[in-house]
Amino acid sequence: MPEHYSPALLFRIERNQNRKKYNIDSQNLIFCGVDVWNCYEFSFLTNNGLPIQRVLKIIVPCESKFLVESKSLKLYLNSFNMDFFGDSIQEAEDKVKTLITNDLSILLECEIIVSFFADESASNCENSFNPQIYKQLTDLISSENLNSAVFSDYNENAQVLKKNDPETMREYTFCTNLLRSNCPVTNQPDFGDLYVRMKTHNMPDFLSILRYIVSFRKENHFHEEIVEMIYKRFFDIFEPDELLIAAKYTRRGGIDINPLRASASELIPVAFVSQNISEQKTFRQ
Repeated sequence: MPEHYSPALLFRIERNQNRKKYNIDSQNLIFCGVDVWNCYEFSFLTNNGLPIQRVLKIIVPCESKFLVESKSLKLYLNSFNMDFFGDSIQEAEDKVKTLITNDLSILLECEIIVSFFADESASNCENSFNPQIYKQLTDLISSENLNSAVFSDYNENAQVLKKNDPETMREYTFCTNLLRSNCPVTNQPDFGDLYVRMKTHNMPDFLSILRYIVSFRKENHFHEEIVEMIYKRFFDIFEPDELLIAAKYTRRGGIDINPLRASASELIPVAFVSQNISEQKTFRQ
C-alpha cells in the first residue's frame, strides 16, 4: 500500500468503448448528466502529524472522454493517508483539495468538482429522490402478476421491455433496489438503487421493466455504463419527452458511485450535483 501521494496510481477508461455498442454517439449525446463519487474513507496529515479525515464528493461530467477506474481511485486516495500537506488543518485541506481536483481534471481531460465534508457538516444532507414520489417498482405490479412471473434472463435483454397502447402524455416516477451487475475488472457484484423519471405517451409495462432490470444480474459493466445502457433502451422504446435515469450504488471499498443521465439539465436535482450538499445515503450505502 503506497504511503506517499502518487497520482501515477490513477487509471482511466474511455467511455466510448461501451457507448459504441449501444449506438450512443459521444459527439452528439442524447443525455446530459454527471457521475457523483462519494469517498468515505479519506485521510491525510498536517505537517505535525495530525490526521484529518474528510468525506469527498467528486463530480464528473458525463461529457468527459474518460471515466476513472474505481480501484485505482481508491489506491490513489489511500496514498494521501500517511503523507504531510500543511502547517494547519485549513492549509492542508486546501492543498489536498487542489491536488485531487487537478489530478483528476488532467486524467479525465475535463473540469472536475471536488468537495470536502467534515463531521460537523453532515447535517447539510438531502435526498434528491423523495420516496413519496419514487415508488418501488414492485408496488406498481399486482401480487398475482409478480408471483406468477418467470425471471430467466440474467444478461441484459432489451427484448423483454414492453409498452402499452399510446395514451395521453403522462409522467412516471419509480425506483427499485433490485439492480445488480458485476465489476468488469474484479467480477465482484455491484448492487444499486435505480431511479426513473419518464414523461411519455407510451405507458410502460412495469413487469417488463422489472424483468429488464433483473436481466443485468450477470452483466459485467462499470456503473456509469449500466446507467447509460438503461437510458438508451428507455429512450429508444418508450420515446419519452423527458427522461432521467439515476443509480445510487452500494458502497464498496469505501466509495459509492452514483451516475445520473437526463434529457435536460433542468431534470437533475440540485442536491445531487451541488458541491455544498452531501447526498443522503440509501439503506445499503
